[in-house]
Amino acid sequence: MKVSCLSVFEDKTVMPDEDMVSAVLGSSSSVWDELHGHIADNYPNVIGEWKHYGKAAGWTYKLLSKKRNLLFFVPMAAHFRLRIVLGKKASSCAQNDNELPDEIKESICAATPYAEGRSIDIDIDHREQLDAIKRLLRIKYDN
Repeated sequence: MKVSCLSVFEDKTVMPDEDMVSAVLGSSSSVWDELHGHIADNYPNVIGEWKHYGKAAGWTYKLLSKKRNLLFFVPMAAHFRLRIVLGKKASSCAQNDNELPDEIKESICAATPYAEGRSIDIDIDHREQLDAIKRLLRIKYDN
């Protein structure tokens, strides 16, 4: 996992659009699109919305299902960051899942537990990462 700064979209007065996101993500935009397509095809009633979380964070694309946060997409230069918050049950299921990479399990284990769950960030820059993300999303959605 890469460690880098905030969303590349900092200006509160300019909400990002598809063209802006594609330009910033470059070749990673196809991964962004594929993940959004997977979510649209497999999770009913999921809606997305851009939120500006302040000067320090910038614009984030948030996906919700019945007012429940599923994923946060943070556009960055040539890649994007996913933030997912796993409740206690989902965290436990993920840590015991044989299909998830050890790196993700270690991130969950190392995350500070809060009332809403454990929050992990995963930087995405290539398609090969999507199977693990899809698996993690299924665990969150089912728990």
